[in-house]
Amino acid sequence: MTVNVACIQFHPVLGDVTQNLSKMKTLIEQVMAEKPDTDLIVLPELATTGYECGDDFSRLAETVGQGTSLTFMSRLAKRLRVKLVFGFAEREVDLLYNSAALIGEDGGLIGVYRKVHLFDTEKRYFKAGDNYPVFETNIGHLAMMICWDAAFPEVARTYALKNADLLVIPTNWEKPYQDDWDLLTRARAFDNTIYVASANRVGPDVTLDWFGHSNIIDPQGKPLAQFNDEVEGYITATLDFGHARRLRASYYTFFKDRRPETYGQLTQPV
Repeated sequence: MTVNVACIQFHPVLGDVTQNLSKMKTLIEQVMAEKPDTDLIVLPELATTGYECGDDFSRLAETVGQGTSLTFMSRLAKRLRVKLVFGFAEREVDLLYNSAALIGEDGGLIGVYRKVHLFDTEKRYFKAGDNYPVFETNIGHLAMMICWDAAFPEVARTYALKNADLLVIPTNWEKPYQDDWDLLTRARAFDNTIYVASANRVGPDVTLDWFGHSNIIDPQGKPLAQFNDEVEGYITATLDFGHARRLRASYYTFFKDRRPETYGQLTQPV
């Protein structure tokens, strides 16, 4: 099966959900006008709010099934007949999560992933997730990581062991760590002989600034598409999940040759 994926990078306006949804809509419509066979579009982490919202996250967070952003994006996905992944601040009663939603081309919510590995000040505002769901869709098994999650090889390997076909990464990976980002996304793909599609943001908030470098990586860790300019826009690539399976069956026998009985130290606290 081949799947057409697009990754959008843009500059969210801090704290302005309405303006951010308008930007997202414009860019998504551009993708579908220029690449109408696109199956999946990925947008950045906390795309609807911006990153350095601080205490304002409490006001901006949305409850799944009720939030303005999810309703808006569901209608957009249904109208354009495309799957969407985007980051948002999620509320569940009194708890907030740094989350990403996967919406189907029928407008239905396929699932939500809650970031497990929170970074720096995120720990003040969000509760960490504790689950790695793989979502079965008509284009394959999709799994999500958010930003700092991608720095942990265990996350990608867990998803690969659950038979994920594609690792989708909404991210806000900031300057000056461009080289780190390029390296780890390629490593996660190569380590697991799996496709990776990431969408990073651009532009400053308050104290932080972002560089883009959205990319789509093949199962051998080679970029199929990458966006190295600090501008709003998108990249696309066609993925062949059968190719990844064929690689695993030939030279890249990482899973066949694994020896998990020797890996006990990996789950021990440091």
